[in-house]
Amino acid sequence: MKKGFYWALSALLVLSLSACTEKTPSATDSSAKQTFTAGTYTAEAEGIRSTVKLAVTFSENKIENIEILQQGETKNIADAAFEQIPQAIIENQSLAVDVVSSVTMTSRAVLNAVEEACVQAGGNLELLKTPLVQTQTQEEVNADVVVVGMGLAGITASMSALDAGATVVAVEKAGAAGGSSKYSGGFITAVGSQQQQAIGYDLDVDGYMDYFNSCEDQSVKPDETDREAVRAMIERSAADLEFLENHGVGIAGPDGFGGDFTVWHYPSTRTSAFDGEAGGADHIAAGMEWLEEKENFSIYYNTPATKILTDDQGKITGLLCEKKDGSTLTVHAKAVVLATGGWAASPELMERFCPEFPSNWILPYTTAAMTDTGDGIRMAEELGAAVYEDGWWMDLAIGADAGGYSTYFPNTLNSLINYANYFVVDKTGNRILNVNALYGPRSIAFADAMERTGEIFSIFTEEGFASGIEFIETNNRIDDKTVYKADTLEELAQKTGMDPQVFADQVDRYNGFCAQGVDDDLGQTTLIPIHEGPYYAVSIKTITMGTIGGLKTNENNQVVADDGTTITGLYAAGELINGKYFNQVYVSGDAQLLCTDSGILAGAEAAAYALAE
Repeated sequence: MKKGFYWALSALLVLSLSACTEKTPSATDSSAKQTFTAGTYTAEAEGIRSTVKLAVTFSENKIENIEILQQGETKNIADAAFEQIPQAIIENQSLAVDVVSSVTMTSRAVLNAVEEACVQAGGNLELLKTPLVQTQTQEEVNADVVVVGMGLAGITASMSALDAGATVVAVEKAGAAGGSSKYSGGFITAVGSQQQQAIGYDLDVDGYMDYFNSCEDQSVKPDETDREAVRAMIERSAADLEFLENHGVGIAGPDGFGGDFTVWHYPSTRTSAFDGEAGGADHIAAGMEWLEEKENFSIYYNTPATKILTDDQGKITGLLCEKKDGSTLTVHAKAVVLATGGWAASPELMERFCPEFPSNWILPYTTAAMTDTGDGIRMAEELGAAVYEDGWWMDLAIGADAGGYSTYFPNTLNSLINYANYFVVDKTGNRILNVNALYGPRSIAFADAMERTGEIFSIFTEEGFASGIEFIETNNRIDDKTVYKADTLEELAQKTGMDPQVFADQVDRYNGFCAQGVDDDLGQTTLIPIHEGPYYAVSIKTITMGTIGGLKTNENNQVVADDGTTITGLYAAGELINGKYFNQVYVSGDAQLLCTDSGILAGAEAAAYALAE
């Protein structure tokens, strides 16, 4: 049956075994006391990348309608806020509604704009912000398979389990599906795809593995990657893309990142792999649309899983979820698929698995979903699951303390420094980084420099970056301990605390490499000379997009216990199990392939087990 887009606050899909509905807080009695000057009022507020403008229609004592007039937020990500927040405000006649956890800033923009409209209409904000009366519920449902986490891995797991004839209940911690996948570029690596065959591109699995191995060999610990598991995934990759297309997820491509190496496949809604931002959100939207039409599928949003249930013999019997208001959901199921992502948003687990990661980089500098707090690891460990203790992080790009952490959004400081990022030095003034390096070597260099000197700077001039410089100047960021400007290199070094002579010598040496076209020190290929001032320095940090490690699994994506046995009925997929496939070096496009491939496999295996019981 077809349902509305990502509703978290209304009744959701009906499972043939048991009806399941999302409970909402009860409205306060403020609507009976509230008065407005009837009419329609427009208001606006700033979102994460645009101004959100809306119109609110009031009767004399009620908010009747909220219409989004104009916005430039990210498609298929912000949609959940534009759907759910107005619905909740009108349903509860209150501004004291929760933001959608996966789109916090856009949610707040809607709330702030509606609040302004309420002020214009003469509403009583104190009444409108009175906390809602929470109604606790205890709900129980039945299914063959329960899927925990609805990013790309959870979506494909649900699809394959349904294909096998299982009934599926999915639970999602956030207010919308997507996880970290919806923030990704949406690139999916594949070899031998129909899209590649159509253009005569003939890279084979051996050719791709040669490239993959050359990347992984740059890691400090390259031998830990299971190359045979990676090969098996690449061998299935073309079929994985066909699976997506057969389940409503359009695929286009191929595209690539240089030369003839074109293995990336992207949403059919895009014109290339580099067409706009967050292409992964298109995969999520299409996948959820397919799932929501299936009668044997049901999903609960805003529903964090807290415990995998077992009987006295240790056999899995389902899942317990506990919501913020104290309500519980118990899913009675024979098999559980964990697809909860990594732990990039958990300082505690970053410290445990990535002790090399400087603690002052952790939460503000991740483009992973903020729900990625290691829930799947915690629940599985309670059952004795084995984990990769020696983890790592995937660094996406660089960021600064000002301007937000996304590199995609135009007219931000971070957008500028990622495009102007060609000369990077540490606090001593020494150049430290090949900006063209792969994720792993780059993150190693960042960690080492931060540990040794405590700060890293991106250095550039106005040449080629005039619009970005204008943004910095008009936003008065100069000399705010994040952005520095000087007419001379010596002055810039003094302002930032670098050694002036060391810094000047490094600039001279780098300019020499630019002149000869070869970087003898670091092997960087992007060589833009630093000539006339004024000169700019931005204090930067790395931005993580995820983590590497997680649960150990066998060839069927069944979770493995510490003693080497498998945990019957427990499966896992996606970033949660990527320690087998990556090491310190992550290869672009492989994460989304892993989510697709491992989800398909885990869902099918879980369904086969559950239906045989």
